Amino acid sequence: MDRKSIFLALFIFIIIIFSLYFSLEKNPITPPKPPAENQELPEEELEEVNFSIFNNQQQHELKLESENLKNYKENQRMELKPVEAEVYSLNDEQLLYTLKGDFAIYYSSKNYLEIRGNVVIESDRYYIEAEELDYYLDRNFLEGRGSVEIKGSEFQSTASSFSSDLNLKDLKLRGDNKQAAVDFSNLTAE
Repeated sequence: MDRKSIFLALFIFIIIIFSLYFSLEKNPITPPKPPAENQELPEEELEEVNFSIFNNQQQHELKLESENLKNYKENQRMELKPVEAEVYSLNDEQLLYTLKGDFAIYYSSKNYLEIRGNVVIESDRYYIEAEELDYYLDRNFLEGRGSVEIKGSEFQSTASSFSSDLNLKDLKLRGDNKQAAVDFSNLTAE
């Protein structure tokens, strides 16, 4: 072989090596991810669901509605996306307030409802917005957190969190190391 042939073969060999190097570097060969072994799957998945939770201690009925419900029976947990709830008094069947949120988890063994994302509580007295709400049926207690805004017919307030009984009469607002309490049971209708 003459010099031109050796030079041409060497040039082609170098081009092949560089092309392999750069093609492997841009698209590295990675093995596919194995399926998750411990991924928990719901026993039931339902759409357009309506059901009620009865709270006999406070004489309330929560009528819940959701577009998507995933039921994890083993953990006694239900996930609802989105969630809307109406809270009624069992004594006189009067609507007390409504709850809305992007996502909720109801723990049936603990009688506890956790609502997350764009939480709204609306009653005839006021309107509350928050990022999170914890609703404890057995403890007669609810607590909201994150950019809390409360509006009434004659007031408006913001706070970092709030808490109340389930009748929404013992409302406490909390800010940066400050706390205010509003007792709605003492207010008179005009």
